[in-house]
Amino acid sequence: MSNTPYDSSPGSKIADIRSSLRRLVALYVENAKLTAAEKLTLLLSGAVLFVIALVFTTFALIFGAVAIYQLMALSMSPIVAAAILAGAFVLLVILAFLLRKPLIVDPMARFISRLIMDIGRTADKE
Repeated sequence: MSNTPYDSSPGSKIADIRSSLRRLVALYVENAKLTAAEKLTLLLSGAVLFVIALVFTTFALIFGAVAIYQLMALSMSPIVAAAILAGAFVLLVILAFLLRKPLIVDPMARFISRLIMDIGRTADKE
């Protein structure tokens, strides 16, 4: 008997095991590629969303500051209005610096660790 599906020779069993292991390794490699592509897509889409939000927030902050300046300039000297507004921005920068860990570092670390470590949960969602 030659290579029939019911061939029980040791050589054919080893060949079958070797073939199955090659397919298994190929599937694991393919899964790793797809998982890496998914994680990279999520990371890049998060980065793009952050940049877009940052740009629009910057424009809103500029327009809001100009509106507040013009409103304050109606009731006081324009120099005093500009100084008060500049002081408010300096206070916001100091506040952001003091709260950088809970506002910036911790959420970014959570996002990246969730992105890297949640391999099984993404399959469960689908």
